Amino acid sequence: MTGGSTVPPSRGASRRGYAAALLTGLLSAAAVTLGVARPWYEASATSTVLPELAAVATGADLVPLAGALGVVLLAAFGAVLATRGWLRRGLGLLIVAAAVAVLVAVVDPGDTGQLLRERLSARGWSGGHYETAVTAWRWLSLFGAVGCITAGAAVAWFGARWPTMGQRYDAPDPVPGSTAGGDDRGAEADGSASSEDLWRALDQGRDPTERT
Repeated sequence: MTGGSTVPPSRGASRRGYAAALLTGLLSAAAVTLGVARPWYEASATSTVLPELAAVATGADLVPLAGALGVVLLAAFGAVLATRGWLRRGLGLLIVAAAVAVLVAVVDPGDTGQLLRERLSARGWSGGHYETAVTAWRWLSLFGAVGCITAGAAVAWFGARWPTMGQRYDAPDPVPGSTAGGDDRGAEADGSASSEDLWRALDQGRDPTERT
């Protein structure tokens, strides 16, 4: 007999897929939250009497909903750990919907020029030519939204098969061909507790190793 892992290959692959999707989702949601809070656009203008004027517009300034959805995505991926079955799949669909909304906001944040002009004017700009530039924070938000969509879709499609929090402490399945009665009689005969008694004691908060 050769040694090896006791986890079946399919279950091991499922755990790896679970970990990869959850890690991707958490990192992507963090990227969305961070990116939306940072400047998406920068504007600069020159004046004959003032030094160069600069203004910025953050993602939260342009699309306040995107900032809130970033926090929702972080919380949703954290909640994946505590859910199972169809509830977890529903959570995956919610993640996809929220991430799509963020993606739309990043692609079309609205009239950015008006906000930038207002902020330049507040710094003394009297009109005329000004230059704008898109920052890397906007693209980070974009990539984060795409990552959340991918990870959320994985949760919705495969989530019901993934392990749940505390599953390792569930009572093991009975060995095929064995009977509960035979195990109990054998345990009573030699004075030791059966596996069912041990798990029952753990569920009740008692130490199964203590003799009564």
